[in-house]
Amino acid sequence: MNDVKRPRSLWVWLGLLALLLPSAALADGLVNEAICQDPGKDLDPHRQLRALSLQLRGVVPTVDEHATVDLYGEVPDVLIDEWLGSEAFGDQVVRMHRGLLWNNVSNVNLFNARSGMTRSRTSSTDPYRYWRRQQAVRYRGDTTRACLDQPAEWDANGQIVTYDQGDGTIAEGWVEVTPYWAPDTTIRVCAFDAQDAFVSPNGTRCDTTDGYEDLACGCGPNLSWCRYGTATTRAPVEAMAEDVDRRIKANVLDDASYLDLFTGRKAFVNGPLVHYLTYQTGIPAGTRFTPDPYPELPLPDLDWADADTWQEIELGPEHAGILTSPAFLLRFQTNRSRANRFYTSFMCQPFQPPDSGIPTGEADAVQSLDLQVQDGCKYCHALLEPAASHWSRWTESGAGYLDAESFPSFDEDCLRCATTGESCSQECRRHYITEAVTSEEVPWFGWMKSYEFRRDEHMEFPDAGPSRLALQATVDGRFPECVAETAAQWLLGRPLLPEEDEYIVGLASTFQSQDFSYRALVKAIVTSETWRRVQ
Repeated sequence: MNDVKRPRSLWVWLGLLALLLPSAALADGLVNEAICQDPGKDLDPHRQLRALSLQLRGVVPTVDEHATVDLYGEVPDVLIDEWLGSEAFGDQVVRMHRGLLWNNVSNVNLFNARSGMTRSRTSSTDPYRYWRRQQAVRYRGDTTRACLDQPAEWDANGQIVTYDQGDGTIAEGWVEVTPYWAPDTTIRVCAFDAQDAFVSPNGTRCDTTDGYEDLACGCGPNLSWCRYGTATTRAPVEAMAEDVDRRIKANVLDDASYLDLFTGRKAFVNGPLVHYLTYQTGIPAGTRFTPDPYPELPLPDLDWADADTWQEIELGPEHAGILTSPAFLLRFQTNRSRANRFYTSFMCQPFQPPDSGIPTGEADAVQSLDLQVQDGCKYCHALLEPAASHWSRWTESGAGYLDAESFPSFDEDCLRCATTGESCSQECRRHYITEAVTSEEVPWFGWMKSYEFRRDEHMEFPDAGPSRLALQATVDGRFPECVAETAAQWLLGRPLLPEEDEYIVGLASTFQSQDFSYRALVKAIVTSETWRRVQ
């Protein structure tokens, strides 16, 4: 008997069961029950309860909730409404929207490499000295040279005392600093890097990239405009992603109009994000927060350590909800990609070539820098280019804001430098058309780059902003129908069928009639016969 092995696989047990039961009984009792419910049979209320709870909250229902179903003989509306107003439902909606917005921007580098601090020590028993490797060549003459392992000194003129190292380099001592990223500790920082002046004696603002060229500029008070380690680089971008999550969750929990997500001014900040916006936007890498998108905005009094403390703020009238949030602007860094994401996710209208493919190589094909008319491109770009214009005042490769007073759509100075050979300012070179690849671009000299080749009827789009695009899509019905379709696909767990077009139109109508309440839309879906049939 000890040599007999008992079958342990579920499939083996089912095989043995098949030998003991009539084949018809097995088919009816196991396969049909597990896979195909009788479409004419009412959905068991306890099964409905479980399906609802898993979809709306991500957890199975409690014993008390099952008892409620027994009491009513069905899942009562009051219980569904309670779940739709729960934190757990808000979290479910947030997870679904991450697939629409792709608001994870943890791979975005916000910081100039010269702001990075490293550390070194003479021996394993000595305290570390913190310093900026890329700035060391300016301070000490060598990128590998840290300061001396001794306290810093200053001469009678207040200048840092340095010592000749005999190899063409110099070195200074260190000072003790409390870094913003570890406020309960004190570290030794090389004196040049520890300088905390906001403005140097030469008039340089030390919290900008200009400060890297001034020997009197360091990392600022508590090293505020420098960074050390991955924690100080990841925390701000992670906060930007969570800001979008919190806007969506707040919209659901407040049962506010879903349109507010695209036209509203509500945002959320925590300690690391406040620190970044206050001290570090002037030292950008490839991405820029300049010009300042939050001019004169009073930020809450939060320190870097307040990573788990979030406060709501109200942005200026130029903002358009999540469409101008830092995470959206940094995740989609060109105006075309921003418009494309909105069209794809919230209008269900992705930009795709015609079924016949993109024509190429025809002798009479139109070739132009204006993609709205170029053969092979115009199918998408005749619509995409005007749509992209709505983000014209938000910088590409960044999240800065070009206000109309400081950056008019047409600038005479930029026109003059483009046509006379004068040296153009940095602002003209960066934001305006001052050079032409072909003669097509010459008439656009002096215009902001985002206005190039725009038709007369599209010239108002830049100042109207992305919120206008959302409102226009609402008027013609594309936006509410797309939101209804996306929500239905999420809750049904499958693509919609062609014959379900009227179902979506009905959901969209409910959505609009309920002041664009996302909770009302979801309730309409999970109480519909279509939803019951797939459970």
